[in-house]
Amino acid sequence: MARRKSKVRILQPFMFFLIGFFLGIGSIWPGLISENGRKCFFKIIQDGSDGNVSIGTIFSISPNYLLRISNEKNKYNKVLLIGDFCFRKTQ
Repeated sequence: MARRKSKVRILQPFMFFLIGFFLGIGSIWPGLISENGRKCFFKIIQDGSDGNVSIGTIFSISPNYLLRISNEKNKYNKVLLIGDFCFRKTQ
């Protein structure tokens, strides 16, 4: 008769993956857990979603990141650069 695996043994790799994922994201983007970082990110994404970006949003981004974002062709990389700006900057 074959032994059945316990539910804990089945969920263990999944739990290790989730813990590693959240620790990795938290170490890459430490500002992700701060409210100011999330507000900055969502404000820039929401303002630029229609294709028109306000002057206030443009001035809130540093020139280096603004050039990198405008030169990027891939939309996914643009979102990553916006995340880098909002979540890595010191408050």
